[in-house]
Amino acid sequence: MAEMAEIVLFADSNFGGLHTHIYESAPDFAQLQTGGVGASISGAWNDIESSFVIKSGVWKFHKDSDFHSQQRNPHGLGAGLCPDVQLVV
Repeated sequence: MAEMAEIVLFADSNFGGLHTHIYESAPDFAQLQTGGVGASISGAWNDIESSFVIKSGVWKFHKDSDFHSQQRNPHGLGAGLCPDVQLVV
């Protein structure tokens, strides 16, 4: 069985603040709630992620939702740490 792709997004640079795990793909970060269901924190992940950890898989990033814009990294990124998303845009 193939390993499931997983990335962890962080609200702050250097892996700080709120975080969320994404498995496989996420076509629209505006649909990802920062606090989860029933949490006291509201808002969405759209344009707030500042760092990430790719735990498995190869991930490709787009500027716009639903994969409509040009890919920011056409070959994708594999497992590793990115302390500041500005390093990959």
